[in-house]
Amino acid sequence: MKSSGIEVEMDKNDPQDLHISVNTLSNSSTRLRHTHKSALGNLTVSDDPTLANPSSALYFGQKETKVFTLGQAQVVLEKEIGGTEVTAKQIDEGTPGLSLIRATYTLIAFLMSGFLFVFCVQLILFLFLGLTAEFGLTGTDDSFTFLVFVGTLFAIPAYLYGMANMMTIAMAFTVDTWNGQIFMKTIMSSDSVFMDWLSTTVYVFVPFVVGAISLYSGSQDWWDTTLISWFTCVFMFFIFFCVCTIYHEIDGCLQLIRYSPKSKEIFDEGVGRFSMQTIKAAFLMKMKYMLAGTKTVHYNAYGNDPKPGEQSVEELKAQKETNAFQQSKGPLARLTVLMARWGLYEILAEPIRYYSIDEVRGQVTFVTNSTWGLEAMYCRNRQKRFVAVVEGESAMTTSQVLSSFICYLIGIVFTLFVFVAFMVWFALPPGAIGVVCGMYILWCYQSVRSSVGLRKVYNKLIENKNDTNEAEILFQVSESFRITEPTNFLCWMVLFNEFVFLFILPIGALFYAGNVPVGSLFIIVSLITCARRYCNSTIAVQEYGTLDGIELDNTVRDQSAVAKDEEWREKNRLGLILSQISSGRKNDFWMSVFIFFIITICAIFMSAVYVGANDGKEQGLSFTDKFHYPGSGNLEYTSCQLGGGIFPPASTDNSLADFALLSSAAYLAPDVANTTLKEWFAEVGITTKVEEDIVAEFRDGYEKANGKSPVEYKFFGFPDANGGEGVGVVSIRGTSNGWDALSDAQLWSAAALGQWIRAIMPLGSLFTPILQYLVEIVSVIESGHLDSVAFYKQTSAFVKHVNDPKYDDALGGKYAHIMITGHSLGGGLAMISGAQQKVPAVALSGPNAVLSRRTFSPQFSKEDLEMYTFNIVPDRDMVPRLDDLSQNYQRINCRTGLNDPISCHFAARSICEILFSCGSNGRPIPCECTTLESIYKEALEPNSGVTTTIESECPVN
Repeated sequence: MKSSGIEVEMDKNDPQDLHISVNTLSNSSTRLRHTHKSALGNLTVSDDPTLANPSSALYFGQKETKVFTLGQAQVVLEKEIGGTEVTAKQIDEGTPGLSLIRATYTLIAFLMSGFLFVFCVQLILFLFLGLTAEFGLTGTDDSFTFLVFVGTLFAIPAYLYGMANMMTIAMAFTVDTWNGQIFMKTIMSSDSVFMDWLSTTVYVFVPFVVGAISLYSGSQDWWDTTLISWFTCVFMFFIFFCVCTIYHEIDGCLQLIRYSPKSKEIFDEGVGRFSMQTIKAAFLMKMKYMLAGTKTVHYNAYGNDPKPGEQSVEELKAQKETNAFQQSKGPLARLTVLMARWGLYEILAEPIRYYSIDEVRGQVTFVTNSTWGLEAMYCRNRQKRFVAVVEGESAMTTSQVLSSFICYLIGIVFTLFVFVAFMVWFALPPGAIGVVCGMYILWCYQSVRSSVGLRKVYNKLIENKNDTNEAEILFQVSESFRITEPTNFLCWMVLFNEFVFLFILPIGALFYAGNVPVGSLFIIVSLITCARRYCNSTIAVQEYGTLDGIELDNTVRDQSAVAKDEEWREKNRLGLILSQISSGRKNDFWMSVFIFFIITICAIFMSAVYVGANDGKEQGLSFTDKFHYPGSGNLEYTSCQLGGGIFPPASTDNSLADFALLSSAAYLAPDVANTTLKEWFAEVGITTKVEEDIVAEFRDGYEKANGKSPVEYKFFGFPDANGGEGVGVVSIRGTSNGWDALSDAQLWSAAALGQWIRAIMPLGSLFTPILQYLVEIVSVIESGHLDSVAFYKQTSAFVKHVNDPKYDDALGGKYAHIMITGHSLGGGLAMISGAQQKVPAVALSGPNAVLSRRTFSPQFSKEDLEMYTFNIVPDRDMVPRLDDLSQNYQRINCRTGLNDPISCHFAARSICEILFSCGSNGRPIPCECTTLESIYKEALEPNSGVTTTIESECPVN
């Protein structure tokens, strides 16, 4: 019989002799501890290794009691003294106070894990940016070093493996923080009292004592100080956790190879687990596992069948009609069969089976009529085995089985339907929609096929259903078998090439390219990766199919309780590391996430290399001066007329629109920009000039001393017609090619990712004061040479150059007032340069610099941003919401459809919106306004004496 996850076996010869094997799985991270058995009357109760904590035996209320702790609950087994009936019950011991404390701990652990993720993404980014900086791959310089490029790319596998595992450990650390450091206590093999005091010191005492001292000292930044000390303590705690985890993972592998009864290696009596022979065997095991040819078999099994692994492939194949047997071999397996002819592989006479981690640990989920749930069945982990009870008292009902099958099919169709609906809503082309649908169908095909096969098997069982109450179970099995094995010579040759190309070459390439921070970090990551990759405990367990043997290296080896406890602790610890960190979906998830970022950044990098930079658009906006906007008639934008330190080229009546136009003019070729400015300011009668010579002269000298940069900017001059003080406007171009996109990522990716982490955290705004410091920390891996060619370096230097009174005197004083503007990336650069040089800057859709301000050199304060920068922020435009907004900004409407947020970023749309709302006030109307939105066209009024229509003035092409 089965009850609440407690298996009870009765000896047929003595009904009073019961043996209870407790195999309760916690829904949260579990802690594995030493095994022990105890008597409960005539019952012998033993703890399974998957328990969260060891059980406790006691007498209470004239009852023999066993207590099992599962998270914040207890499962209690009770039996009357002298009785034979065992009662199982669950008691919830959680309290709101305990949940609140753990939630507080978890928040800071999550923040730490989040910024570890940001650090990993920045590492990928700077890996590629290092090439662009050192070798001048800017679209204007064709120099290129192939070996350095290849070496940098070969650094990706080690980084990818290391980052994915680090994030998996961080994820386990965060979850374990919520669960009360159960995992931590197991990994560190420490006394529970010591670990509880240590975690309390880390999470409570140190940060709050620091905060209290700051309050007593009258510090205005006491919360910043508290957060910094809190984050530092948790991070150091996490590093200690990582070291212990990695050590026990490697140690477990070597113990299994040295002492497992299934190990094929022959060791002398005095050889220990850290001997060269053991390490050599671990390396060979890894290489044979990686290079071996395998085949996978799928079949259905029943309760009375032999256990998985007890039948050969041929025996399973012979039962194809009843078990729906399928097998498949990949391209590598077929290739290894051919390579066996050359003596590099051996074809195994009997395939060797690989065991899964869950199978070794005995973890399997039972689905009965009482444990079944529609959502649980649909969302279950399909990589893990589950057992469905199809006959007997606990059997799933026909409606439950049918509902599971139908819900799964409906879920697949519904998911595809929703994806297609969103793609249609975003107006994607039919070809793209068709490709996505085809990929989705291929991805789901095998799963659907297996589900249909299982459904057919269930129908056959129902047809042959017996009338007994004995439980009949049904489950799907997927097993992998090694069919070919590489020779030792091939293994060592591949290992040598891996070492040269994946470790030595990347180290040389990174340091030769001047990317010292990334190269130094690569040495650390590669050493850890090498140790974990080649001394791989997951592979050892999959090879041997057991954890037996690791206890043979313990201090006590007899049959005493101490020896059993030590053996249990060893197996529990390794089993937990294997299931939570070394293998499973969590690690695969992070691998997929980082592969996505690598592919994205690599695609941008390659587009920058092959497409290069550009000199500007050859066609600007087309204008009509025969119509005007009177203004929206509603409450206008409060900053239609900029003032207070702003010196617009013309009157302040429409200065917001003037700067919007000037920011977009940076995208134009010089002659087109000159024509555009003359048309824009024609009615107000001011002189305009594109000062190409001033920019060219400065760039030539600056780039000879500091290296070339693909940043593009223009200097628009507005000299006073009467010889007075004129205005000069530096307009910086926004994102126009791959180099600009890489610069966006270089300057704002850390702050943007930090914002997203804060957004998904409960009470995330409380941690805002620390974000600027964390963004600064993750930028330390940026090399000095890479920082020196950042776009803002040149724009700030140019602003300083033209703003120098001595230089203005040399020009005759015609540009006494300097302003900066830009759109998108250009707007962000304008605000950075403005804050650094104390020059007013007006940005259109520019990313901000509040969180990232400490990453720029020289640094500037938040007060500098508030005094010298202004940002125009269209609704639903994501770019000006990168980094936190400063004090001065103006939100404007974006009147496009909700399914077209990208259009909200276009400069032409913003210019039209400002003119529509503020009134044109003597500025011409861009013809583009008549095609963007009907409200823009309908609001136009002809100037006095004009009889033509807007259609004739602005014909639609």
